[in-house]
Amino acid sequence: MNSSSFSLANFSFSGSWDWLMILVFLAVALVYGLAMGRNRLVIVMIGVYFSFFITRAIPWKELPLLGLKEAPENTVQVFIFLALSLGFYFLIPHSSLRGALKSGGRGANSWWQVLILSVLQIGLILAMIVAFLPTKVTASLSPLAQTIFVGSLAQFLWILLPFLAIMFLRSRHQQYSYDE
Repeated sequence: MNSSSFSLANFSFSGSWDWLMILVFLAVALVYGLAMGRNRLVIVMIGVYFSFFITRAIPWKELPLLGLKEAPENTVQVFIFLALSLGFYFLIPHSSLRGALKSGGRGANSWWQVLILSVLQIGLILAMIVAFLPTKVTASLSPLAQTIFVGSLAQFLWILLPFLAIMFLRSRHQQYSYDE
């Protein structure tokens, strides 16, 4: 063998755990997305948006009912965010949003659309949870995780991209009508 041949001894595995986590994340996202289906993914995503904005906007100090003098711990805020997300998941299908969320059914969407929506949804949830964490916790994340989830640009992209995906990834049979 000459020296230019491929050798695993010369291959750098630095950051390999990050890449392994990305592959596992994509596999879990695909299975999750296929199990949920497009409609439920959109419902969860909308609920996550509502929950995040409500949790961030709660005026903790101005609500005398709560008896708080300051905002609760970050873990409590994350719990409230997740509880609201779960609540919206069950409430949205029974609300006036129900008609706007109907699409062509389970088989009408391709697997790659469901994969994109599920990856964006899981990333959105993780980015929103990271937004509640203190700086010292986010500083201990891996450099790849910090690049993907920490910072104002990352937050902006994780809020924007799922919204755009909901708008532009429709099923082949789905048509929107303004006359209804």
